[in-house]
Amino acid sequence: MTKVKDILYSTIDDIGKEKILADIASNIGSSQKYMDIIMGVCIAKLGSQSYADNSNKEETIATLSEALLHFMLTVGRLPSERKVSLEDSVMLDVVIPNLRSLKSNPFKSIIVQIIKDMVDLNKVSRFEFLQPNYNNIWLISVKPLLITKYTIYSVFPNNAGSINNYSDIILDIDNFLKGSGDKSFRFIH
Repeated sequence: MTKVKDILYSTIDDIGKEKILADIASNIGSSQKYMDIIMGVCIAKLGSQSYADNSNKEETIATLSEALLHFMLTVGRLPSERKVSLEDSVMLDVVIPNLRSLKSNPFKSIIVQIIKDMVDLNKVSRFEFLQPNYNNIWLISVKPLLITKYTIYSVFPNNAGSINNYSDIILDIDNFLKGSGDKSFRFIH
């Protein structure tokens, strides 16, 4: 995890954190371009590492996608709660805009879960009691998932029809928040 974050933040520094921040602040749509560039550079750097097996590589890329998502939520000034722990050892990776909103009006909230392995995927059905609108359970995976019940984002979508490209997620979150009438406080840098 530390090595992934080091590679991510060194790549962000090479591009220019302030440039990314300014561009996304003036046009949230530029998040797509930066996510594609950053993921491409980081995956190439990570590709030079040796992996014991393919699943380890996918888990590393999933960890990268999670760290980049957190960074982009911050620079995009999008309201979110991260690593939300609930009873019965249920852990939500990201809640948009926050847990209070999810509990009071789940149709105006999103659960974003990063799928690193089958164990993570098998836990997703446990979120349905919190989020009855399954379209508002967004899963991020390295490769496309064959699930139509939830909204799926993939780092490598392979032109699958109902699969969204991972780099679209920040723009989609912003559009969702605007469409739901969210008025959460957003930090101005």
